[in-house]
Amino acid sequence: MAALRSAKKALRLEMKRRVAALSDAEKRRQTEVVSRRLIAHPKYQNCQRIAVFLSMADEIQTEYIIKDVFQRGKECFIPRYKSRSNHMDMVKLCSAEAIQQLPLTSWNIRQPAADGSQEEALTTGKALPQSPAEGPDWR
Repeated sequence: MAALRSAKKALRLEMKRRVAALSDAEKRRQTEVVSRRLIAHPKYQNCQRIAVFLSMADEIQTEYIIKDVFQRGKECFIPRYKSRSNHMDMVKLCSAEAIQQLPLTSWNIRQPAADGSQEEALTTGKALPQSPAEGPDWR
């Protein structure tokens, strides 16, 4: 188990180094490619509920995807995690503009407050598949 942790740590450091070496123009290009491919995918086109993370500066930027979700009349869910926990809920976002009103976490990520007023994706939607064989096709 220690060897696996060490390998994962080394891989994370290498990925962080590679991302830091990318130019802003290359990061924008990759964001556009990923966004276009996702939005064109038939599974995205046919679903009504989308869960998406709010991006940090060194990640694929998700603002365009979130705006597209709302333009198409789909429901959008974003992560809310609990400090010092592995637990994460996906809670409903009411609009793309509402993101700017969300409080910042210690990681400088906007997320809904834990006041319990937001709809949570897994309690209001269709049940998730029970096995990987029943899961989504992520090709």
